[in-house]
Amino acid sequence: MVRPPHKEAKETLRFSGIAASRGIAIGPAYRYERTLLNAEDHQLALNDVGREIERFDTAVQKARQEIEKVRRVAEQKVGTPASSIFEAQMMMVSDEFILSSIRQRIKEELKPAAYAVDFELSSHQHVLEASENATMRDRANDIEDIKQRLLRYLLDRKKWLSKIDVPSILVATNLTPADAILFARSSMLGFAIDGGGVTSHVAILARSLGIPALVALHSASEHIETGDTLILDGERGELIVCPDSETLRGYEQEQSLVLGTGADFGGPLLEAGTSVVRTADGHPISILMNLEFGSEIAIIEAERLSQAVTGTNEEKRLGLGLVRTEHFLLLHDEFPTEEEQNALYKDLADRFFPAPVTLRTFDVGGDKVLSGSYREDNPFLGWRGLRISLDEPDLFLAQLRAILRASVRGNVKIMFPMVTTADELTRALEFVDEAKATLHSNGEPYDERIPIGIMVEVPSAAILADSFVPMVDYFSIGSNDLTQYALAVDRGNDLIASLYQELHPAVLKLICMTAEAGKRGGKPVSICGELGSYPLATPIVVGMGIEEISVSPSAVRSLATRLQLLHYSECKALADRVLANSFSPEDVKRQILQFLSERQLIDIFSETALRPGFGARLIKR
Repeated sequence: MVRPPHKEAKETLRFSGIAASRGIAIGPAYRYERTLLNAEDHQLALNDVGREIERFDTAVQKARQEIEKVRRVAEQKVGTPASSIFEAQMMMVSDEFILSSIRQRIKEELKPAAYAVDFELSSHQHVLEASENATMRDRANDIEDIKQRLLRYLLDRKKWLSKIDVPSILVATNLTPADAILFARSSMLGFAIDGGGVTSHVAILARSLGIPALVALHSASEHIETGDTLILDGERGELIVCPDSETLRGYEQEQSLVLGTGADFGGPLLEAGTSVVRTADGHPISILMNLEFGSEIAIIEAERLSQAVTGTNEEKRLGLGLVRTEHFLLLHDEFPTEEEQNALYKDLADRFFPAPVTLRTFDVGGDKVLSGSYREDNPFLGWRGLRISLDEPDLFLAQLRAILRASVRGNVKIMFPMVTTADELTRALEFVDEAKATLHSNGEPYDERIPIGIMVEVPSAAILADSFVPMVDYFSIGSNDLTQYALAVDRGNDLIASLYQELHPAVLKLICMTAEAGKRGGKPVSICGELGSYPLATPIVVGMGIEEISVSPSAVRSLATRLQLLHYSECKALADRVLANSFSPEDVKRQILQFLSERQLIDIFSETALRPGFGARLIKR
């Protein structure tokens, strides 16, 4: 943890945004401001046209050289897939249609090169910004980066600053992919920007770099100065400016647990040869990891952790409870082929063997990217998840075959997202059978008993969980969407984000219904949403009978430590009491805090007292 130099105390401010890359960073702010360049219009003399076109061509060549340099740095830091972002930029700055249009404007309209560049690229930028597709809108930043790069050469301006001397959290209105890569060479602990989205190239790079990042913070940067103490919470999507001592101490303790520098509670985290952590009274809870697919750094970190937590370093036992395969789409302009998918799924299965790898089929739509998708007024209630897969059988079958072919070692699971009815699941299972039949006829091996489960993330699935029991091998509760659908709250909506309460009694009852159905049917039930890593919820989750908890790799150590301090019998009594007598999230929290206080566990759960974000508007304490 990097402690900033002492400054006069300022008022604590909190901002809520979108967690583009998970993790927690604590340190001083570095306020980065890049002045955007604009070109003035004037008429060229006819005899200056040739020289101006020559200046433009020289600027293009310099831009190509600079982008290639950044691409090489990116390839060294994040690998080839993510560095291909800069290959796309190279294609843009080499697009002869665009370059010819700029030369033509210089030659025929007698416009200076800088103005022609500004006009043409801004026109392309506006088209992308007006697109109904979120991915296309995010790509407008790439055009802006190229435009500013060319203008800098043509207007003879200095190079942009891309180095931080003191380990800091970068704060800016926006960042380009090149900014992210170049600052990552120095002392950037994480970044927080007013704009952007989870599908933007800079967000993809943050995940690939393995640094925490927040986007869509609106006007947060206007309230932050270089040197302000910041807590960047990429787990809860919150930026805390000038935190009070209690909040800072809680986050420092959380970091020490995550990084393994805190108190030693004795021995390896997991029971030898298993993925099990036992509570203080011996009740087993399996821990798994959620993985943002497509980030090599994230995969390496999860792989290292999987092998280290048993204390033997002999084999991997910490498995993957959720692999978000749709994140692979963010690195490709076209839908990946079956062969491309199979190569990645097989590599993942081999690297984590014998630990399980749960591959969720593409969950696109809603807040996730789907290139070329239909514009919907309410995408969260529209064409998304399994609904899209069932309507696109060729794409669905290709992914299923790719997963099945990767399952030959017996450690791969299939999970379907956004299941709402038994009929949907029946159709999905028929596609699995068809994919198996194709592989069988081709003589290709696969795990014939591959486990198949569903995400429980809509109330109908929780209410009808008993009807799904005969059809599945396991349940996995997606608490994020389950909360959103149960409470009719879009947590990305600033006006009502404070109503998003994962500890609402209605949400807890839906989770409990699913856990009880699984227990009656002998099917394991896990939780893979953010509730699993929310420390205040841990006693309730354990008490409701959840058998597996899947969290981000950064949360594994702290979760395991807390589980070892709890007694299952006491947690069950707490859960029964809360579910029977609570009518508000505040009442649930009050009872949990009382439970922890009576057992002198408040310190180890201290960060749970930090309230979550209240929308992307300024909150003053």
